[in-house]
Amino acid sequence: MPRLFPPIVLLALLVACVPAPPVLSPVPLSPPPTFEDAIAMAARRQVADDSVVVTGGRSLLLTHGARTARVFVLLHGFTDLPEQFAVVGQHLFDAGDNVYIPRLPRHGERHAPMRSLGRISAEELARFGDSSITIARGLGDSIIVVGLSAGGVVAASVAQSHADVRRAVLIAPAIAAGLLSDDQEQGLVVLASKLPDIRRTNAPLDTARSDYMQGITTHGLAQVLRLGQLVREASADQQPGVRDMYFLLNEADHTVSEQAALDVAQQWLDHGARVAVYRFPSSAKLQHNVMEIDARGGNVALVFPVIEALARGVAPANVPELPRSRCGGWRCALERALKP
Repeated sequence: MPRLFPPIVLLALLVACVPAPPVLSPVPLSPPPTFEDAIAMAARRQVADDSVVVTGGRSLLLTHGARTARVFVLLHGFTDLPEQFAVVGQHLFDAGDNVYIPRLPRHGERHAPMRSLGRISAEELARFGDSSITIARGLGDSIIVVGLSAGGVVAASVAQSHADVRRAVLIAPAIAAGLLSDDQEQGLVVLASKLPDIRRTNAPLDTARSDYMQGITTHGLAQVLRLGQLVREASADQQPGVRDMYFLLNEADHTVSEQAALDVAQQWLDHGARVAVYRFPSSAKLQHNVMEIDARGGNVALVFPVIEALARGVAPANVPELPRSRCGGWRCALERALKP
């Protein structure tokens, strides 16, 4: 997800009416698809991908030819593609599990990619999360969802709604924008639904790196944040479907709001989920996209093992866990109501 620069801040200065929000309701359980049906559904999605996306941008599926004890669903970030999770996915697959890395809606299209991203909606992202879990149910017994940035918001939506998911790992989730108040954030989302999209492409598509698309779309970013708002609202009032959650934050990240992520973590904890929050220290000098390759300022030797450990439900040794205090009942509600 690109850094939220002044065009996003400008959006927060105006307010209008937003459309009625989708409701993040518990998804009723139904019989899972067979392994063969899940493979067929994933294959259809890949065929649809191939008709519109850049070379190498299709959804990725790694299977051992049958259901496995675990299946990992890995959700990439805004303006990225499934290739972002290819290395992590391969490591998880090599350990014996099936791995599904779907392309987020409207990402990586060959023609007018930023215009396409600008047409995305919160509802479409939520439905995409649901459909990805439907496929995963046929691929493995225990479903683990891992998402980065915009993918982290989709993973949060899944965590709120799906009791059939074993674990969710949210990496720098774009639940809210950094450096904006809640009122400014609401203004941003509202305005972007009414005014023409502001798009900027920083550079031509790098054909050597189809997973890396530089640019910004205010409509698209606002819809990601809109889904984040829905997650925050639902987590305050409803028990999450997933009972095992990990957050992986970045102290140096000001693109997204750490406090919004901590609020959701606390609310899920209050509703009885097991929640742990880890944070890369600012000394690591990581970007918002903590999975960025070394050549672009990342540190995969530090980051990838941490993500893989959390995906497997193992506490990482080289990043600190943040203490969370359980708060429940009327005292907790009053404390939140009085929070500035």
